Amino acid sequence: MKTRLKPFLKITLAVLLAGVAIVLVIQRVCALSRSGEEGARVWFYDQSKKRLYAVPNDTIPPHRGIGGKSGDGVRAVVVAFGLQSSDPARLRIAYLETYAPPLKEALEQIRAARVAHKRYTGPPVSPESDFFQTNTLVKLPEDREWSPLASPAGLEATTQWRSWRGRGGEAPMVCLP
Repeated sequence: MKTRLKPFLKITLAVLLAGVAIVLVIQRVCALSRSGEEGARVWFYDQSKKRLYAVPNDTIPPHRGIGGKSGDGVRAVVVAFGLQSSDPARLRIAYLETYAPPLKEALEQIRAARVAHKRYTGPPVSPESDFFQTNTLVKLPEDREWSPLASPAGLEATTQWRSWRGRGGEAPMVCLP
């Protein structure tokens, strides 16, 4: 009886391994066909509701928000210390970011061109350009005034969180929803 069982076990194991390999190949092919950012989400902050909420990665601020004053939803760079990123009560907003109307309009035109499978013919918009740097506005959550990203105040707002430390001395890590 043992002699008949060995070939059966070998065949069963081979079929099982082949099945696992096929599933892994299918998953890999599906992953390659997606853009990698598909389904990615980022944090936004509703300034009137004073609440974080998640939106698709391609959302252009200012966003309509989740309540209160419309159009006061801005991108939030959110951090946590160590393994605390899964605890919403432990999340901390490092800074807020929005776009001035000229940049928002240009980015919406770029998106519309992509959706329509057409070329964007407007002025070039690169994150390194002066146009982008001066029309990207940042501030700390408690600040009233927005500052251009390229300004001294903007630079301070976007970098000061890196010196924060957790209870155990951990450095902050940027968190996504």
